[in-house]
Amino acid sequence: MTKKVKIERKPMKVKRTRKISEEQREALRERMKEMRKKRKPAEYKNVNARVLALPDDDTFSFKNVKGWIKHNKEMVATLSKQERGMHVGEKERRVAEIESKSRKAYIRYCEHYLKIGDWIGVFSGKNEEHKVIMRCVAMAYYPDGTPKRSVGVFYPDTGVVWTNEMELEGEVIETINHHRSTTKTAALTDKQFIGEV
Repeated sequence: MTKKVKIERKPMKVKRTRKISEEQREALRERMKEMRKKRKPAEYKNVNARVLALPDDDTFSFKNVKGWIKHNKEMVATLSKQERGMHVGEKERRVAEIESKSRKAYIRYCEHYLKIGDWIGVFSGKNEEHKVIMRCVAMAYYPDGTPKRSVGVFYPDTGVVWTNEMELEGEVIETINHHRSTTKTAALTDKQFIGEV
């Protein structure tokens, strides 16, 4: 035989809204507008001045990069749930874990850019869909005085991005110059051809 226990419920507290007329609402709206006008603009002390100076339509503007960070934080949350899911296979769990770590690293790159002003990642964009072209700021040289170059880097002295074709042309020119400097002019035979024409 079971006893029935009576549970007493506490009455719910209902928040009552005050009734105001349309004129009072309009007055409150105007007051809020005035208060918003007086509010000072936000000071971003932790954001680099060069980043803040970029216009909003620039690819690496403060607004765009903040959007990339927000999107990737949402993706990390989704991937973390998938990673911990009970009805997920081992392979899907590992893929979610790797993708989550990659997104967290990208968030750190974005935050570093906002703080320092230098982009250190190889890719950019909301989902890292754009390859970043690196720029040489200080040239390096071989002992013979020829500049060292890497494919895919923008060099200010040439004004273009160094490509594979340029690399191959540079190697061909280098070997020709090296061959000219190391070989001496010599006769093909040991006889001198002196003849009158």
